[in-house]
Amino acid sequence: MALKKKKMWFCISLAMLAILGLVGTTIYFFFPQWLVALNYTSYEWQAGVNDKSITVQEYQTSYYQGEAGEPLVLIHGFGDSKISFIQSSQLLSSHYQVILPEVPGFGETERNPNRDYSIRSQVEFFHQLFKSIGLTSFHLGGNSMGGHIATAYTLAYPKQVKSLILLNASGLQVKKELPYQPQGKPVKTVEDFRKYTQELFYQVPSIPKPIEAYFVAQSAKNFSWFNNIRSHIREGDDYLLNQRIDQIKCPTLIIWGDHDTVVLPAVGELYHKNITGSEWILLKNCGHLPQYERPQQTAELIHKFLLSHSTNLPSNE
Repeated sequence: MALKKKKMWFCISLAMLAILGLVGTTIYFFFPQWLVALNYTSYEWQAGVNDKSITVQEYQTSYYQGEAGEPLVLIHGFGDSKISFIQSSQLLSSHYQVILPEVPGFGETERNPNRDYSIRSQVEFFHQLFKSIGLTSFHLGGNSMGGHIATAYTLAYPKQVKSLILLNASGLQVKKELPYQPQGKPVKTVEDFRKYTQELFYQVPSIPKPIEAYFVAQSAKNFSWFNNIRSHIREGDDYLLNQRIDQIKCPTLIIWGDHDTVVLPAVGELYHKNITGSEWILLKNCGHLPQYERPQQTAELIHKFLLSHSTNLPSNE
């Protein structure tokens, strides 16, 4: 009798494994967005942040927020979402109240054609958001467009920003290179997507084919909308900050990937040259997205910088 029970449970276990395998295979090939969402949920849990939503200026957005420490706001880049700095936050959230907002027009936010998506408009939106969640003084940073917004915010509200952290930030013109030029054609194939990722990363991450196909579909869906936002930025206030960045007086850290072909290292060097006392770190063999390509190193550099400019923050020791 005992042997029959063991055989029965063995058969049930095999059946369950087979069912789980079938479900997993079905999700992998037919619902890759579920895998992406599950992956993001795992990152949220590891980072110790809460997913929150808020309505500001009659516009709903969401953000991640940690639980303790000095506020550290990190803003994602163009076409990205609040998930951008979530991996780096796994280290940072034990020291800071990490806040990762979603920029209007991106991620899961509403796509309102009647709304202004210029850099100045984003600055004013974040100013109201920060007031709504009780932030009066904080460290502020961002990648690419997020760094552009963070810089413009610091210029508009310098007393609120304790320090500025720029990762491959746009917002400056170098020679004849103008940022936010229209994308000529959408990413239509997996091959197109792979070429695009090669522009973003020095070491391109391995991405399963079904998820690549999912991102291709998302890119095609976003093509016209993102070009619309680019036009808002080019035609709006705070498009180019070349003539004003020397007004920034707070401690500033500038991190750049040496193989960035999207926002050239020359832009970072110009930021560094014009912001008195700024720290310049050029990461070897890294592309446009250090927070994705080097999440732990990015977090360590940010933490080290903030420690050196504050007596109130705990060290790793």
